[in-house]
Amino acid sequence: MEELVTLLAEIKPETKEEELDNVFKDVATKLMSEFVIKKGYDIFQIVEIEFYWYSPNHRDLSVYPRKSEAGNWFLHPSGVDITLKSDIIKDDGDISDGDISKLRQRWEDAKKNQEEDYSKKSSYGGILIRTLRKLTPNNDPADMDSFIVGPWNCSDTLFDYLPCDGDADAVKFMLPIIEKKNIDGIMPNLKDVLPNDYICQALRSGIDDTHTTEFYNKPYCFYVNKQYVRGWEKGAFPNKPWNKRTQDLQHCNNV
Repeated sequence: MEELVTLLAEIKPETKEEELDNVFKDVATKLMSEFVIKKGYDIFQIVEIEFYWYSPNHRDLSVYPRKSEAGNWFLHPSGVDITLKSDIIKDDGDISDGDISKLRQRWEDAKKNQEEDYSKKSSYGGILIRTLRKLTPNNDPADMDSFIVGPWNCSDTLFDYLPCDGDADAVKFMLPIIEKKNIDGIMPNLKDVLPNDYICQALRSGIDDTHTTEFYNKPYCFYVNKQYVRGWEKGAFPNKPWNKRTQDLQHCNNV
């Protein structure tokens, strides 16, 4: 867990906007090649993620406000995030947990009017999980049935049941945790060598200029190259990132 928090700490409030694309890519590459999610007896490769980050140097209004340490799960209306270090601050000091709902209403109003500096000192965000691959005994990346595609499906898979009696051992067993794993255990065909094209980029899904006029056309979706996860490529899954979202990214870059 310490290694995960150290990785997430690469994204800082003081990081400049022009630096964040490279920082996001570095974090995404390590997260999707060096870590897995374990839930009970099941282990999942992280295949597609999106970054959401609001800070004084990166005022992305598409980000749900939250107050959290790095490395927590954050369930929200769009799915589940791995949290980044998130601090909600107003001019006269820290906002208590009870004021988060008020801040979210101010955020909704700010988003409608694109008032990017509505929370001038705050920094918060997370990494949305969009696609997972369950590691099966034969660990075949061409197995279409091993993929869980879409943020709600990922959230449902990771947080489907918890015991009502709060039994500590049962909760610990059923809660998903992120742990280190050698790349050869995740993608055995790579033989410990991560290719340069392992990670690709696309636009985030469903984010347009009504969410954030400045950042809707940024390539903050990162995914494992389809040639290394052929089951995802072959499967009849909706909203594959290399389809319309990559084409739209190319269009944005050419404008």
